[in-house]
Amino acid sequence: MALWECSACGSIREARCQPKKCQECGERETFIKKPGEAETASAKKAAGKAGK
Repeated sequence: MALWECSACGSIREARCQPKKCQECGERETFIKKPGEAETASAKKAAGKAGK
């Protein structure tokens, strides 16, 4: 999962794909992918499973 930030209002969502519409402000096509904890946590989880 990735973190997506709305460039219009700053709302952050966690999703696999870029959200089409912001649930907070209603703007469309405004999400920018942010590197963040969601990707890091997923990568650590996958690495832990691969090591077993």
